[in-house]
Amino acid sequence: MLRVRLEYVHPWTNHAGMYLARERGLYAERGLDVEFTSGDFYRGDPAYLLARGEVDIALVRLNQLLFHQQGESSLISFAVMNQCQIGGVITNSSTGITRFRDLEGKRVCIPMGVKRLYTELRQAVEKDGGDFSKLITIDPGEWEPDIRSVERGKFDAFINVAWWEPYQGSGSFDELVVLPFDDIDVAPHHSYYVSVRRDLFDRNPRLVRDFAAATAQGYAMAREDPDAAVRALQPSLCHIDPEVIAASLRAVTPSWFDARGDWGTADLSMVRGYTQWMGENGHLSVPLERALAAIDGGCVTNAMLPHSDDPMPAPLKLEDIG
Repeated sequence: MLRVRLEYVHPWTNHAGMYLARERGLYAERGLDVEFTSGDFYRGDPAYLLARGEVDIALVRLNQLLFHQQGESSLISFAVMNQCQIGGVITNSSTGITRFRDLEGKRVCIPMGVKRLYTELRQAVEKDGGDFSKLITIDPGEWEPDIRSVERGKFDAFINVAWWEPYQGSGSFDELVVLPFDDIDVAPHHSYYVSVRRDLFDRNPRLVRDFAAATAQGYAMAREDPDAAVRALQPSLCHIDPEVIAASLRAVTPSWFDARGDWGTADLSMVRGYTQWMGENGHLSVPLERALAAIDGGCVTNAMLPHSDDPMPAPLKLEDIG
């Protein structure tokens, strides 16, 4: 059993290619029996679960990847989920918000008070000529809002996943307003990094290559046959209207592929740039020099992807274990 831990508390449309690959037997024909898991973080976030060996593959954030660089239990990313970040400001047309500077005087909810999101929002508002001090920012605690919180008048806007939470309301999709941070060039970055422990990467590279190849094929299939992707997701999202899944899928699909149309490719210049941005703004989990050294050392690689000719990262040396 190959245990794959998803990044969130439940599956969503960003995972469509993996679910379709499993349904079509793409993992099985490579000898992989894949189980997707999700849930709360009682035992730690997906990166901690992976570092402890409780799962075999996990979707983690870059900051988590850079934190877990300790010898054989180091994490190494062999694919990325999206070519851009997943977050943005979400509202609807009734609020009159059409751009970041329109948030002045508005109640904006920032999930769990994440400091990185405060910084992104401030920079986006200021880049758009607005005054961030005029925003009314709200921390909702452990609750992550969706568009229903705007429909019910709790907030005027909120930050969350631009391809999922907007579609959870009762209004028409035509009424949605989504302001992605990437549209104003604030901290561009990949969303999640498909990662394994370094010891598994070095010990069984074929397994990693096979998983990457099947997954890339699954995402290509999801792009070509979105109805099949909706059907593959529906059993795990039985509480979600298939029209909602389809709308979310249309929104997220373009983010999966690089300029050549390939899934999973990490842009290392973007990886370094976002690491630098996190370091400069106080959001990096390790010293900047250590983080950049880990990237230069191959903690993010494209070598396992079926379309890549990149060289394999060097095997871990005994003196690196500590």
